[in-house]
Amino acid sequence: MRHPIIGLTLHYRHAALTDRCVRSLLADGADAVLVWDNTGDGGESAKGITVCQEQPDRVVLEISPANLGFAAGVNRGIEAILARWPQAWVFLLNNDAEVLPGAVSTLSEALAAHSSAVVAFPLIDQGDRFSGATYYQRHFGLLSSRPLPASVMHPSGCALMIAPERIGLPLFDEDFFMYGEDVMLGARLGPQRMVHVPEVLVRHAGNAGSGQGSAFYEERMVTAHWLLARKLAKNRLELGLYLLGRALSLSARALLRALRQRSLIPLTALWRGWRLASRGLP
Repeated sequence: MRHPIIGLTLHYRHAALTDRCVRSLLADGADAVLVWDNTGDGGESAKGITVCQEQPDRVVLEISPANLGFAAGVNRGIEAILARWPQAWVFLLNNDAEVLPGAVSTLSEALAAHSSAVVAFPLIDQGDRFSGATYYQRHFGLLSSRPLPASVMHPSGCALMIAPERIGLPLFDEDFFMYGEDVMLGARLGPQRMVHVPEVLVRHAGNAGSGQGSAFYEERMVTAHWLLARKLAKNRLELGLYLLGRALSLSARALLRALRQRSLIPLTALWRGWRLASRGLP
């Protein structure tokens, strides 16, 4: 049985980027695209997504009453897709990214060829580097393109071909507002349920929504690391080790970024991120 391929992108403020993202999915063979408007402005900024008006039979716009965050927004978007297309496979793509020719067919074929896999993901052109499978070191929260001891392999949430019927939904852990949900997905699935296609199939501008270096970005990144310490720990001993490791690595990161940026934002974010995450810590 052929699964309809439905694109999913979360819109946040930048209508021109979302429009380009949707058009790239349609041009590459996606049967339709659902745009989940996560801006929380009553659909005002989404009015600039012109492809919605031009191709209403292929582009569905869902307007969220509030910004739910990335993980919850994706989960609600998948639910909306399955309500319309129950047998669909979902191609999740950041709204500041675009697919390159052949992405839809290559990823769907890879997923079809591995019946135990839930997601397939490609190499992503980030401008100055290429990213694919990433490894998250449990003790210090370090990210690497190569496996480190005690690391978790995970895909980027920027571009994922998803077979929803192969996993219990929701897909992402909604305790993460932004960042960290992809690491948890990797930990939940394990390498055998993920297919990495080592071809450059997506071009990504990056951080159009969050603004790397902003207070929001710094706070949410720190929050994700603290949450991951709790969620990845199997017992209290591991939790203590993970928290200690992050206290060292995140403090060093904040200090270096503060000096480099000549800003106190990374240092204040260290405390604010801890406060956000500690609401769920035992």
